Amino acid sequence: MIVDFLFNVFSYIPHFNFHFKKVKPTFDVDFRGEYVQSLLLLAAFCGVILLLLLCTIATIWICQCCRRHDASVKSRRKVKRLSTALFVISIFCFFFLGFTLFANDQINRGVSSSLNGLDDVTRSFILAKSQGSILNGTCGNSSTHIKELFDVVDKKRKEKGVNQTLVTEIDGALTNISDTVEDVMDRLRKLDGVLIDVSFLDKAHEYGERIEIERWLLLVLVQSVQLCVLFAGVIAFCRQSKKGAVIFSSLGIVIFVVVWLLTAFVLPASVGLSDFCSNGGAFVKAKINEKMIETLDFYKDCKVSTSRDNVPLVLGMKEVSASLNLIQSSKTKLDSLLDQTFNRSAEVANVSSLITADNSKALMDLGALQSSLACYAYKIDVNAMHSGLCSQAMLGAGILLLSLFLLGVMMFILLIVVSRTWHLFTRLPSDYVEVDEDDPFFPRTNDSAIPVDIYGTHVFNPRTRERTDPSTGTTSANTNGTSADEASQPLWRGPSAPPANGTYPRTVLGDYGNYNHDRYEIQ
Repeated sequence: MIVDFLFNVFSYIPHFNFHFKKVKPTFDVDFRGEYVQSLLLLAAFCGVILLLLLCTIATIWICQCCRRHDASVKSRRKVKRLSTALFVISIFCFFFLGFTLFANDQINRGVSSSLNGLDDVTRSFILAKSQGSILNGTCGNSSTHIKELFDVVDKKRKEKGVNQTLVTEIDGALTNISDTVEDVMDRLRKLDGVLIDVSFLDKAHEYGERIEIERWLLLVLVQSVQLCVLFAGVIAFCRQSKKGAVIFSSLGIVIFVVVWLLTAFVLPASVGLSDFCSNGGAFVKAKINEKMIETLDFYKDCKVSTSRDNVPLVLGMKEVSASLNLIQSSKTKLDSLLDQTFNRSAEVANVSSLITADNSKALMDLGALQSSLACYAYKIDVNAMHSGLCSQAMLGAGILLLSLFLLGVMMFILLIVVSRTWHLFTRLPSDYVEVDEDDPFFPRTNDSAIPVDIYGTHVFNPRTRERTDPSTGTTSANTNGTSADEASQPLWRGPSAPPANGTYPRTVLGDYGNYNHDRYEIQ
């Protein structure tokens, strides 16, 4: 069986204290004890492995950064093979991450089953304590009524004509009944002493439920973050994006550290769980009395039947039942003696009837107590306590530990291989400026400052196509009928310099097509 194999594997793990002396694998929670020191050393061992792997990754990354690479020479086939290798390694990481999620859920189901069984057992024991208290109260009332009957008999024996021999027999019968009632009450007090450790079971259920919820939630959150980062890394590898590979490297190193920290926590916890299931008797005996342990062992192996007397012998319910039956038979003889001695006195009959009623109620209370302690009320829950923790949870712990270890190894390989993409992958267009982002050199707010002729012509300038800014005339069409030479001539002609008075003669501007233009005087 897989669980037995896991127990055998964990049993071979040595336990050493801080002085590196071997200690026994006896489960204990004393934080100053040697057993806890051995678990801390196991966690430290995982921490040492983490540091060695981190040093290896850092050395390789530094070497990759210091190597010279020719950016113009990149083998497309090599880049494709590298991208495929990263994708395959990432798939393996997803595979092991999925197994960690499965193992986490397996542990949660096992621990929840054990906690539910513990809760049901605790509630049943509390109910049994309550039924025992009721029976003890009934016996107390019976003891009070027996004392009253003693007083009535002492009062009646002084009357004339009373047979003193019969009175002596009545005193003996009452003494036997009283002693039997005291014996029943003493056994009920012992039962209460056995069930007093129910408070420990209740606290164990409370703390266990709280710890399990926090453990399950924390692991799910961490694994969800790992899943998101790995998914983003796969997208970057498929796109062969240099920026994505660099970002994944920075986030992947964090995931790598978290995976090994989880391993450092799961390894000692799994070893502790194995030791608890195999050698946890001493710890349990330190918290629960031996009779309580015997009671739980009885419920674990008992055969379920509808009989109410299928109760652990250590609880003494058979003795209580025999005592109450003895009281009932003794009370029948006592009633005949009372009737014969005191001639059916009403005062004696009233007190005697109270004792009879107490005994009948005590038998009913005993039936309720036996029902609350019967095998059928505990067997399923006690077995669930053991199988849930030492079978389901143990199996989940083994799968979780193995999955985390393999995930840590694959993440180490992935981080080593991804460092080669820093110089082989290229930047994608989306790595620079998004479509909706501003141009860092010419933002949208500076459109008006861009020259009209920046593209050689304002007609084909997409930023000024709709504007009505005046043209510089560099590309205007010849629509006035002038030749190219005339277009290049100034508007005024004349070989001589302007006169001294600053006026210009009137000149003809030229013939533009079929139109006659007025002459202008330019001053």
